[in-house]
Amino acid sequence: MPAIQQSVEQLKTLFALRQCWMIEPLAASMGCAVVSVRRLLRQAGYLRSYTHNGKWYTLDSIPAFDRHGIWVHEEIAFSRHGDLIKTIAHLLDKSPRGLSARELSEILHHPCQAVLTHLHKAERVARVRGAQAFVYLSSDASTRQRQRKALPAVERAQRPPLTAEVAVFVLVDYIHHPSWSWRELVRGLKKNRGIVVSPEAIESFFAQHGLKKRPASGS
Repeated sequence: MPAIQQSVEQLKTLFALRQCWMIEPLAASMGCAVVSVRRLLRQAGYLRSYTHNGKWYTLDSIPAFDRHGIWVHEEIAFSRHGDLIKTIAHLLDKSPRGLSARELSEILHHPCQAVLTHLHKAERVARVRGAQAFVYLSSDASTRQRQRKALPAVERAQRPPLTAEVAVFVLVDYIHHPSWSWRELVRGLKKNRGIVVSPEAIESFFAQHGLKKRPASGS
């Protein structure tokens, strides 16, 4: 048996004894350098945890994923969709009506409020204020519109439509600044015209009237 294949088999034997390893103890158990273990993991096929700062490894043949693509072993969580941000994006894309931070945390078996706040500020996810908490929506525009329509009526009612006067100012600012994001339009309206409106209300207005907005740079 070639040496590399023998090393892969040794790696698999260790994972048969313990389903999750951190890289340094795994390298020590194999008696080789960390860089060599990383190469063997790539050959065998592996996953990194989305909890514990990605420090835990397992072979991709080991997890018995749930319906969301999540596997938890001794409080170490793995996802077939990748790291925490990619997994959140996948879950939001697949949700019919969006998910709250609590719902996402229950699915992920891991708190994610801080990550969601960061993603929202970076405009990588959208959110609307629900009856009990914020509801986070897909970053894909068409999916997001379907999710908004599926929200309960009480949640939709909290996003009043733009008045005719505000809509005119929104369009004027957009014509002058077509690359602005929704949030930049909101900031411009507040600073220059004293108008307070939500990014979601502007996006809903564009969608309602079939207006196509150029994607914001870097978003």
